[in-house]
Amino acid sequence: MADLIASLKREHEELKTLLDRVRNLGIATPEGQRTLHAARTVFVDHLAHEDRDFYPAFLAAAAGRPGAERMAVQFASEMTAISKEILAFFDKYRNGGQGLDYARDFGRLSAALYLRWRKEEDILYARYAELAGGKAA
Repeated sequence: MADLIASLKREHEELKTLLDRVRNLGIATPEGQRTLHAARTVFVDHLAHEDRDFYPAFLAAAAGRPGAERMAVQFASEMTAISKEILAFFDKYRNGGQGLDYARDFGRLSAALYLRWRKEEDILYARYAELAGGKAA
């Protein structure tokens, strides 16, 4: 359990690093575009990791606790909606971008991800640790 949560948090940090790098390089640069593509790959892999490993483990730990089960379903549902928006951003700017539209879209993407990461790390992962016996970090 602790390994799973630590792994998910590392993926969050990797995504943060990649997005900061895109911001610093600029999407109009070849390296910025490569970094954005890398961020998309890490994001998709992270979603798969959550779907494959985290949510089933959370639901198993939450079995018989309706409030916890609802929390898992709610977080998974929210992530599905957020993911569509984030993937649309990655697809829209896969060949670069600039100007006000890009800045606004990148700001929205960053805000959505940072808010989501905080909610996952502060609420969802903490609840999972509690349900699974408090062994997670």
